[in-house]
This record gives sequence, C-alpha cells and structure tokens, in this order.
Amino acid sequence: MAGTRIPHLPNEILYEIAGYVDDEDVLNLRLSAKVFQYVTADRFATTFFETRTHRLSRKGVEALLKITEHPVLVRHMRAVIIGHDGKQRPAKYHDLFEQIFQNLATVGNDISLGLRRMSNSDHYDSSSHAGSENMVKFFEEKILAVAVRAQVPLENLVSDVRGVLSYPNPWLWFHSANFLERLWRRASTGVTGYSQFSGLEIKLSPRASDFGRSGKIYIEVNRKRLEISHIDTLMNCFHFPRNFTDDLREIYLESCDADYNFLWKLVHRSSHQLEHLSLYNVHLRERTGDSHRSRTWSKLFRKLKSPTVLKSCKFGRLWSDSGDLWLEGDEKTIEASTRAQVITVLSNLGAGIRTFELDG
Repeated sequence: MAGTRIPHLPNEILYEIAGYVDDEDVLNLRLSAKVFQYVTADRFATTFFETRTHRLSRKGVEALLKITEHPVLVRHMRAVIIGHDGKQRPAKYHDLFEQIFQNLATVGNDISLGLRRMSNSDHYDSSSHAGSENMVKFFEEKILAVAVRAQVPLENLVSDVRGVLSYPNPWLWFHSANFLERLWRRASTGVTGYSQFSGLEIKLSPRASDFGRSGKIYIEVNRKRLEISHIDTLMNCFHFPRNFTDDLREIYLESCDADYNFLWKLVHRSSHQLEHLSLYNVHLRERTGDSHRSRTWSKLFRKLKSPTVLKSCKFGRLWSDSGDLWLEGDEKTIEASTRAQVITVLSNLGAGIRTFELDG
C-alpha cells in the first residue's frame, strides 16, 4: 500500500475501511483480497463515498452509522443510497438515520440521497405497486424528511436501477422499477423536500459494449441540463417528467442508441430555449418495418436549423441504420461556439455536406 493516496485520507485509514468493502465491490474496485494498489485509490474514493449502496438491514445501517461517526471518513461522504427490497417491515434501527444525518450535517458536505431496488431471498416482487409504494414511503419518511430536519445540504436525487433487467431497455425498466416512476412524479409535483435537490440521476446497468461502464441519465434542475450516456435504445415511448424537460437549455447524448422520434421530440420540446446540443457516438435507430426511411441525420439537422436559438453545438461519430457513419473519429468532430457557426453547421449537415470550414 505504499504510495497509495486519496486526498486528505491517510494511508492507515485505508487499512481500516478495507474491512467495510462489500464482496460485490471488490470486483468493481479491482481489488485483490481487499489489498489496495496505487491505481485503485481514486476508484475506491468514488465507489466507497459517492456511489455505494447501503442495504436496508440492521448490519447495513449500523455500518453506515459507524462511517459517519468516524472523524476522517465522514468528511468524504457524498451520498446515502439505500438498497430496498420493497417490503414494509417494522425496524427499530430505522431511527439510526436521525444520528446518521446529524453527523453528516455537522460536516456540511452536499449529500445525494437515493434508492436502489434490491432483490431478496423469498422472491418478493419489489416492482409491484405495493413494493414501490413501500420504497417511496420509506424514502420520504426515513431518509428525505430526516435529512431535511437535520439541515443536510442536498445535491442529487438518485434512482439506481442497475440489475433490474438483464439488458437496459428504458421503456421496460422504467415500468418494471415503479419506484423510479413514482419518485420522479413526486419530485415533479413539489412534495416537501424534493425541491432542495439540484439534480435527478438514474443509474442503469452497463451496456455490453461499454466494458462495465454504467449507463446514466442526469438532469441538472437549475441549469436545465440533460445528460444521457451509455444507454441502449432510447425509444419514443420513454417519457421524462415534462416539467423537467420542456425547457432544457443543454442536452448531451454520448454512446447511446436513439430512436428518431425520441430524439426529435426531446430536442423539439426545448427548441425555443435550447442553447447547446452535444451528440457524440450516437446511433440513430430505425424500428423494424419502419417505412419512413427518410428519418436520417440529415433530416434531423434540417429540422433543427429552423428555427434555432442554439448558441453552440458539438457533433461526432453519428451512425444510422441506413449505413451512414458521420464524422468517423475524434478528428472529425465538429464544434460550433457562435450562433453563426451553429447555422453553418446545421445547414451543411442538413444538406449532407460533412466537410466544410467554419468562420471565426
């Protein structure tokens, strides 16, 4: 462990917290027998303090409490994400969350709060109506309300649905993870506490082609910024809460497969406010039997051009089912930083011209 460093985290602490690492995290951290190497330090800090799920059990909650009681570890905590199986059961250890959030409030870090849907040994269906209601009720009463009372600064609302399905098809997992839909609906109606979140985040299972990198959908509420990355088959029937996506100012899509209708609808909803659009490594997918073969990148860019209020854009590695590969590599990525340049880019790409010069 010599040379291993995490900012402000002494080496001897790594020995201590190695015992907290769950078996499922050993692979994610690329640890060998829970022995740290130099290259794992940053990855460990992210996994342990920002993205780790704490299972809702006496052991899991008590372990979380011990972390927040540690004078060094608590300074690095950035998220409290609870793994819930959808069952409603009386548990005295739920009261430990009062002390957990008081400890976090003392430090003053912005903390993300969230849920991860977990399976259980008796095959209880946590995606059922009752299971989803139990999860949302637990989150609002035992997590969100307690954090607000303790005056913990809140950052993101996290919905972790990794592992919900064996493949990340959004229009299926969105409905199979009903708690996610219910959380977003509650957030959109201004239920007490939700308004304090600065962002909404969904974590998804990784695509096979992304070598384990998890998919993500993120909405930064105040900046009206949407990021979607590493997700297969974004379809038109996948719906975001309208109050979060009707007035977007920035849209970023990276390493996604997108249905034409979904992509156009997403952009069109914000066409009068959208200031930046970034599409990189995006595959424009056509549905089987779709007679509208004209639904190409060229058509999309033509529709974007008029009217547009875009102030900047970035496009690269744009694929389609019809065989087009636009802007093959990083050297072909096109960026525009002024409105005049944006119009030039959209005009040329709309006409199928992929090589041109930008003024200024």
